[in-house]
Amino acid sequence: MKWLAGIIVLILLVVSEKFRKFAGVFVLVCAVGGLLFWQYHEYEKNKSRNRISPSELVLKNVSFKLSHSSYEMTGRIINNSEKFTLNGVQLKITIKDCANNNNIDCIIFSEKNEYIYVYIPPKQARDFRKDISLYSDQIKEDRLVWNYSVEFAESE
Repeated sequence: MKWLAGIIVLILLVVSEKFRKFAGVFVLVCAVGGLLFWQYHEYEKNKSRNRISPSELVLKNVSFKLSHSSYEMTGRIINNSEKFTLNGVQLKITIKDCANNNNIDCIIFSEKNEYIYVYIPPKQARDFRKDISLYSDQIKEDRLVWNYSVEFAESE
């Protein structure tokens, strides 16, 4: 049935000059409306990421432990914002393999962006747990140095 409607529209585009004008205006209005909708969505997304600055978040007691096939990151996030509720945090995790357990001869072998879904009202804290896969068969539990930083925080 849809193909029949498509054929009718094509015939009208060929035969009727008024329908061509209407179709051109309709396509233009839809394109402008879609662009405005997309811009508004991007604006709202950026606004939600700028309400809580990374400096207002404190990560405490963060540890990385080897589990079955991945590493388990655990810790506590404190939301020091005065009025905004935290919905999630994007972390950049850097993993270094260091020779002889010193931090001098290290090579970065993995950098990952991990998102932690967490709901923390203002001036409160929550514990979190996140599994991190390194996509490697090698066990490197003794020589790994883990670094992390907050990329952005999403809020309501």
